[in-house]
Amino acid sequence: MIYLTDDDLLTDSFQRFIDESSKDNEDVVANAELKCIGIIKTMLKGRYNTELIFDETDPVRDEFLADILTKLTLHKIFGRNAARKVPTDVKDNYDWAMKQLGLLNAGKLQLELPSPTNTDGTASAAPMFGNNTNPDFYI
Repeated sequence: MIYLTDDDLLTDSFQRFIDESSKDNEDVVANAELKCIGIIKTMLKGRYNTELIFDETDPVRDEFLADILTKLTLHKIFGRNAARKVPTDVKDNYDWAMKQLGLLNAGKLQLELPSPTNTDGTASAAPMFGNNTNPDFYI
């Protein structure tokens, strides 16, 4: 796994449940984490340097982001068992994680993670927003 540890997964679930959902393929957990990292990168790439955060050799760890990734990954692991529905608490955790990603994307929550940089290494400027409904506002 790139960003999560086994302890992260065991904090929110039992090892037995993870094993039951991934026993047919040993790469299930790593692949699920990789797909969830892709979702997080898509949501946060304008606000944070996601390539640096999720670097395979030396990731920049943030516990809140790890909690979000844990909940997304467990939902993906448990959801692959077609014979059993995803428990409501896992679904609620998934919904919470997606809501937090939306708040991070909107800038309503801030993490202490590296900002995106320009090609020369300086921090890129925040995007400029304007109000088109006010005729006296000009950019």
